[in-house]
Amino acid sequence: ERAGGLQTSTNPSGSQWDAPFGWAPVQLIAVEGLRRYGYRQEADRVSINFLSLVLKDFIAHNTIVEKYDVAARTSSLGAGLRFGYGSNEIGFGWTNAAFTELYSQLPAGQRAKVLGLDGVGVP
Repeated sequence: ERAGGLQTSTNPSGSQWDAPFGWAPVQLIAVEGLRRYGYRQEADRVSINFLSLVLKDFIAHNTIVEKYDVAARTSSLGAGLRFGYGSNEIGFGWTNAAFTELYSQLPAGQRAKVLGLDGVGVP
């Protein structure tokens, strides 16, 4: 778990499927699993951190993209992506859908934290 959500792995290999990147479907699957097993606080924290990252980046760039650097809380791929395609596709459907679903699952009392844009602390 990182400041912007869950990384796909702990291995910074340079692949888009490894650290420090996080993908919206991974966030959604993990959050739903946490909720099913009663880890509501953890699910809320992951949701808030990912949602606030996507919203912050949307405000800055007017786009929602395919993947995010969840460690740096940005859509900029920087030097972290060394092989595979180097673009970050704009308007990616699964990010849009996951954002909507994660937000709808978030308890009403927690939704204002998304607007803080900086997320919440990670233990």
